[in-house]
Amino acid sequence: MANILPQVKNIVVVMLENRSLDNMCGWLYSSSSSQPSQYLPANSPQSYNGLQISFWNPSNVSYFSGQPPVQVAIQPQTTSYVVPDPDPEETFSNVNYQLFGPEAPNTSPTWPNQGFVVNYEYATASHPDQIMQAYSTAQVPVIFSLAQNFAISDAWYCSVPSQTWPNRSFVHAGTSNGNVNNGDVPDPYDWDVPTIFNVLQSMHVGWKVYNDTLVTPSLTRSMFPKLWDPFLDFHFGSLDDFKHDCAHNSLPPYSFVEPSFLVDPNDEHPPHDVAAGEKLLYEIWQAISSSPQTWNNTLLIITYDEHGGTYDHVMPPWGAAIPDSASDPGEIGFTFNRFGVRVPTIIVSPYVQGGTVFRSNSSTGTPYDHTSILATLRDWLGIPANLMLPSARIAAAPNIAQVLTLSSPRAVPTIQPPAKAPAPTSNSLPLNDLQKSLVTASARRFGMEPAALLKALPTRQHAVDFFKPRSTRKNAY
Repeated sequence: MANILPQVKNIVVVMLENRSLDNMCGWLYSSSSSQPSQYLPANSPQSYNGLQISFWNPSNVSYFSGQPPVQVAIQPQTTSYVVPDPDPEETFSNVNYQLFGPEAPNTSPTWPNQGFVVNYEYATASHPDQIMQAYSTAQVPVIFSLAQNFAISDAWYCSVPSQTWPNRSFVHAGTSNGNVNNGDVPDPYDWDVPTIFNVLQSMHVGWKVYNDTLVTPSLTRSMFPKLWDPFLDFHFGSLDDFKHDCAHNSLPPYSFVEPSFLVDPNDEHPPHDVAAGEKLLYEIWQAISSSPQTWNNTLLIITYDEHGGTYDHVMPPWGAAIPDSASDPGEIGFTFNRFGVRVPTIIVSPYVQGGTVFRSNSSTGTPYDHTSILATLRDWLGIPANLMLPSARIAAAPNIAQVLTLSSPRAVPTIQPPAKAPAPTSNSLPLNDLQKSLVTASARRFGMEPAALLKALPTRQHAVDFFKPRSTRKNAY
C-alpha cells in the first residue's frame, strides 16, 4: 500500500479520559452563526450530530416497566467544572444499562441511550441530573476553538463499551486480549500483547511516550510488559521534553502524550477539574504551533479513551470486527462485535480546513474507532503486513487521510485560552479505578503483591508516597 499523508512528518496523539462527545462537544455547532464549512465525506449528512435541547432521560426506573417518564432534560452547561461528581460507572455491565436499560443488548433497543440517569442515580445516589449536563463553549473554549478551527468527528467511537484499560489497549495494540474491564486488580500480564511501539521499534522508526507527571509511571508502559525493557527507557519522557522537542523540531515520527492521572490531575476524568485538561491542551497547542517547522510537519490527534458514563445520545454501532481469537469470545462472553460510545476526536494540522466535520469514508461502512489511529500509522509509514499488529479490527479500520484536504499549509489560527485556572484536587480522596490500576501494574512490574499493596494505599496521598521514591526527574520509570 502506498504511503499516505506525505506532507506529515510527525503524528502526535493526546488521549484524555472519560468524556463522551455530547458531554464535551455536544453544543459545538448549536449557534446558527457558527456552522461547519465542510462535511467529509461529501455525501454524508450535512449537519453536525450534536445535542438538542429536547433530549432527555427518565429518572424513574418504573419507566422501563411502562410507567410515564419523569424526564431529566439535557442542560446547556454544567453547574461546575467537576461535573459529574461523583464519578459515573464505566464497567461493561453499567455501560450496557446506560445504552439499553434493563434489556439485553440488541440491534433494535426499546430504550436506546435512556439508561444514563437511572444508572447514575443507582450507582452514586447523588444528583442524577448531573449526567445530563454538557459543557458550553464558554466553559471549554480550548477544545471548542480547536474543533472549530480544524476538524472534529461526530462519529468516532471508543473501541469497547467499557473502561480505560481495554480502550487504551485498542489504541496501542488493536486488541484488549479478550479483557472487557480493567479487572478488580488490573494485571499487566493479562494484557501481554505486542503494541504499535514494538512494531515501530522493530522497524527502527522513532517513537516516544510523553507523560505529564513527575511521580507516577507512564500508564502506557505500565500496562504492557513488552514495554518494560530498560533499553526502552529513553522512549519515555516528560511534558517538558515534549515542549523541548517541539521547539527544536525534533519530535519522533510517532508521539503519544499522557496527562497527569494522580498529582494535579489534568486527564478530565470525572470529577477532576475540566479546566486542568483545557490548560494541558492549550500548552500542547502552543508547543506545536509556536515552532514554524514543527507546525508545518505535525498532525495532532486529540481524543478520549472512553465516555466514562457521561451521556451521549447516539447508539454505538454493531458489526465491529472481532480482533483475534482471544476476543472470540472474551471475558463475560463478549465477542467485541460492537463499538463503545462516541468520544470527541479532533484533528489539528495546517493541512486541515477550518470548520471540518468528518465521518468514516469506508466503503464497508466501518466507522472510526481508536484502531483508526493504528490504521493511519500503518498506511502512513507503509508498515508491511508481516510486521504490523495482526488485529482484524485494525485491518477493517478506515484511516484519517481524507481529513487533510488542503494542498499547502495554513497560517496558525488563534485558539482561545482556558476560561479559568484549574482548582486543586485533594490528595485525601480515595483512588479511582485508573489510579488503582497504576498501583497494581507497578506492583506486578516490580515483584510486589498487587492486592496487598492496594489495600495499604487507601488515599491518593498514600499512592503519591509510594510512587515518589521510585520516580525520576526525566520520566517516571
